Amino acid sequence: MSTKIVLFSDIHEHAVFSPRALLDKRLFGLLNSTFCRGGSYRMERTDAAVRTILNDLKPDVIVFSGDAVSTSDPREFDSALNRLRPLVDSGIPILFSPGNHDRYVRDRTCREGFERFRIALTRSCPLEWPAVYETEELRFAVIDCARPFNPVLSCGQMSPETASFLESEAAKSDPRPLVCVGHFPLRNNALLEFRHRLIGSARATALLENGSIALSLAGHVHLPSQSLDARGRGEIIAGSLTKWDILREITFDGGVFTVRDLASDGTPR
Repeated sequence: MSTKIVLFSDIHEHAVFSPRALLDKRLFGLLNSTFCRGGSYRMERTDAAVRTILNDLKPDVIVFSGDAVSTSDPREFDSALNRLRPLVDSGIPILFSPGNHDRYVRDRTCREGFERFRIALTRSCPLEWPAVYETEELRFAVIDCARPFNPVLSCGQMSPETASFLESEAAKSDPRPLVCVGHFPLRNNALLEFRHRLIGSARATALLENGSIALSLAGHVHLPSQSLDARGRGEIIAGSLTKWDILREITFDGGVFTVRDLASDGTPR
């Protein structure tokens, strides 16, 4: 028996303008989406990836490591959900960890838009973070470290309660490997300088380094990467699907994780 996981992240549905954005961080996100990302983030790659996942890969579990949108405007969430709806309708469990752009601001309408998106996206596998989703071979600890920050920072923050949750799950005498699903990488990364780090992650990082967490699946850093041992254990950063045209197919078989990188149309990378 084997378990197949498809991991993708950071699709960043293009920002839309709202007059209320002039009053908060959304203005910075709108400018970034328009002038910095622009056409290099191609939304049609999400559409192609959805078709590939359903028609060719047919995974047991889908992991979406967050940043569905750019400024958390409800219209962005609606557009992202429309693209992902075939995955929802398939009934394949979708494990979702929100990104900092999904929780961009404290505006009530944005928070409500996010909640509608979350509930609709995960209807086949509803979880209240932090939570564990179990298969016959694996345990997935799905966490939420996304918080609204000021315009300068794109950080995450792991609460002491979430760290304790991970420690508790890691301490269980269960032979199934524990896989952490989050938006922010647990390991220190050269690209995660002061503005993009995960605050409060030291306890979780220690669990990954000592092997108590077998695998960390993350996003946030748009360039895909991985740091794995001979059994495929460690951390995989998905990379931005719409920027780098990448899906990560992860197979767990015989105690070993293997990774295959694919373009959105299913061709090997």
